[in-house]
This record gives sequence, C-alpha cells and structure tokens, in this order.
Amino acid sequence: MRRMTGMLVVMVLVVAVGPASAGKIGFVDAERVVMQVQEGQAKVKELEAWAEPQQKKVEAAAAQVADIRQQIAKQRSVALPEVLDRLRRDELDARRTFEDAKRNFERDLSVKQDEFLAEVAVKAGRVASDYGKANGFDAILVLKAQPIIYLSEEANLTDTIIRLYNERFSGK
Repeated sequence: MRRMTGMLVVMVLVVAVGPASAGKIGFVDAERVVMQVQEGQAKVKELEAWAEPQQKKVEAAAAQVADIRQQIAKQRSVALPEVLDRLRRDELDARRTFEDAKRNFERDLSVKQDEFLAEVAVKAGRVASDYGKANGFDAILVLKAQPIIYLSEEANLTDTIIRLYNERFSGK
C-alpha cells in the first residue's frame, strides 16, 4: 500500500511538472532490435547451431529417465525386490544426470547468448545514441525497462533503430 501511494505521488508530480520540463524523449525495444537486425538474426542462428547438440544431450538424458521409469512400471508386480531396488537406483542416477545436464545447458546457453548478442546490443545502443543526438532527443530509454503508462508511436524509435542499424552494419 505504501509503495502504491509513493508511485501515485510520483505520477502526480510527473504530470504536474512534466509539461514545464519535458524534453524530447524516445523509447527503444532493445530486445526486439537485437533480434530483428540482420546481424542479430545471424547471431541467433549461430546460437541455435551451438545449442542443438547440447539440447539433444539433455533430451537423451530425459529419455533415459523415462525408459527406466517404464521398466520399473512393467517390473513392479513381477520382479524381485533386488531388481526393483537396482532399477530405482538407476532411475535416481539417470534423473540426477538429466538434471545436471539440463542445469549445465541452461547456464551455458545464458553465457553463450550474452556472448553472441552483446556486440549487437552495444552497436544498437550506439545507433540509438547517435540518432538521439542527431535528432534533438534529451533521452532515449529502453522500452520494457521502465513502467510506462502511455507511449506515442512517435516516441517508439524501435523500427527506426532497426533500419539504421541494418544500414550502418550490413555486410560487416
């Protein structure tokens, strides 16, 4: 409740002070820029090529767990207790292997994603900054990073930045 009241006070102050001090502000959906520029799309394909064999290892580990669980289900009423105990240990080992593989894949994917897309994000930031300076913007903010109540189409610079990025960096 206190947070809501604080946000309401800030919004009232922004509305009251805004017209007197508002400058030219633009917003860019940075994630969309990175994913839609030509270089970003190429980097996503590289990332997918790296991820595919890793994903297959995780899927194979999951299939191993499912196979052992199926064996347990089939053997439950007919197998000796020792056989069931061995199958349960095998299932536990396979599940741990799967969980480790999945966790490692997710961690490595996050690192690789940052590696592959960081350069594109930095270049996109430069393009947005240059565009802002050249067109009299006081600020260009990242869309989705700020709580926004209203955004005019003119303030959304995402498509412009994608076009300018592709013009500047195509073939590089």
